[in-house]
Amino acid sequence: MTKYTLYKNPHCPYAARAVTAMAETKQEHAVVLIDLSTARPEWYLKDINPFGQVPALKIENDDGTENVVIESLIVAEFIADLHPESGLIAKDPLQRAQTRYLIQHWGNHVQPAMHKAIITLDPTDSAKFRQLFIIELEKVDALLRKANRYSDGPFFLGNDFTFADLALASLVFRMFLVPAYQDNEDQVRQEFEQSLSENQNLKRFREWREALLDRESVQNANADKATIKKFFSKFVLKRN
Repeated sequence: MTKYTLYKNPHCPYAARAVTAMAETKQEHAVVLIDLSTARPEWYLKDINPFGQVPALKIENDDGTENVVIESLIVAEFIADLHPESGLIAKDPLQRAQTRYLIQHWGNHVQPAMHKAIITLDPTDSAKFRQLFIIELEKVDALLRKANRYSDGPFFLGNDFTFADLALASLVFRMFLVPAYQDNEDQVRQEFEQSLSENQNLKRFREWREALLDRESVQNANADKATIKKFFSKFVLKRN
């Protein structure tokens, strides 16, 4: 019987993709935690991932050979491919193309905007970057409406949780970090969430976000907010 070992860190949003894929497919596996705050163990660099990143998936085959799959999207897609019955990978070529584009667009445009909004502590600049982030979310809203125009349902392609949802859920989850490091965090959070809730160009995005955050596999794949905030704080301090 083929055995799987997932190397992950509970704070990493990219490792959460693989964790979510494992949960959605009910794939049995062992887990090894990798500390991202220290130098990676030599065995990990030598035998698992020479770049030291997580997640990584080790596959122990019946014939005694081993393979390793690295990079979060590739690991998650590999797991989904093992279980086509999960429905994570759309059968329709157009939907697969739309899925790839949304993931690419988020990585190239939305995530950088969110990152700037999180790490910028100057009140004037941070307000500007939060607004730019919201503009990027409006573009995501348009993509969500276009992909889902022929069916109802809160997820990217309708009622079913599919690969685009899996790939971006942990990043959407971390939107709570946008006001987390501001001096007046509570006020900024209230204003930020209000701007999201009142924006008519974000209606579809709000529905999608809520569905992702309510998904059990997503909740279980991510650490609690306080732990994530503490972990990410060192990256904010380095840039300020």
